[in-house]
Amino acid sequence: MRCQNVDKIISSAFPSVEKRQGILAIGAHPDDIELGCGASLARLAKKGIYVTAVVMTSGEEESAKNSDRYHESSEALKILGCQKIIHLNFSQTRTYMQLNDMITALEDVIARQIPSEVEIMRVYTMHDIDRHEEHLAVYQASMMACRDIPQIFGYETPGTWLSFIPQVFESVDEEYFTLKLAALKKHKSQSQHDYMHPERLRAVAQFRGHQVNIPLSEGFVIHKMIL
Repeated sequence: MRCQNVDKIISSAFPSVEKRQGILAIGAHPDDIELGCGASLARLAKKGIYVTAVVMTSGEEESAKNSDRYHESSEALKILGCQKIIHLNFSQTRTYMQLNDMITALEDVIARQIPSEVEIMRVYTMHDIDRHEEHLAVYQASMMACRDIPQIFGYETPGTWLSFIPQVFESVDEEYFTLKLAALKKHKSQSQHDYMHPERLRAVAQFRGHQVNIPLSEGFVIHKMIL
């Protein structure tokens, strides 16, 4: 399934909705959202869709000494055009023990922290085959907390590369891919990782693009889709 105009798909699926359309992006750690759907969020924000980003943990356990991952994440998500950025503070090494609390926190975000004139039509979150246990816990919390949202997509991260098979492809112009790279550059504490290097990120985007005969793409799996 090729998805080049995600904003049109949202509109056609819900033609009677008068509220402003919104997207919710959820990540386990700072940089997950940018890696998985950064270019797509930049495109949607540019189209006028209200983008909310929720980062579930601080990521401090895997950060460089004296780094400020909260600041890195805030600056990165602003580059992508996220209108609302929420950082929660769940323990990175105990997410599997905090599932109920994470569900409650996400439900609160959806019910109380997003402007009343915004209707969340789609969620981007972690994938259920991710090898990272914290990513898997956030996927589980997302599926429960976002059960009333019509569309839930799982995005690609390094922990899914061995077995990720996308079903939906977002066509990403160079403009939006460049914003993704700029956002990820803000995560200086993570720059030592190979998967953060621009050439590696471009290779992934080119490969996903080749799969559907377009230059650059971000791929997603469908956790839920109501049309």
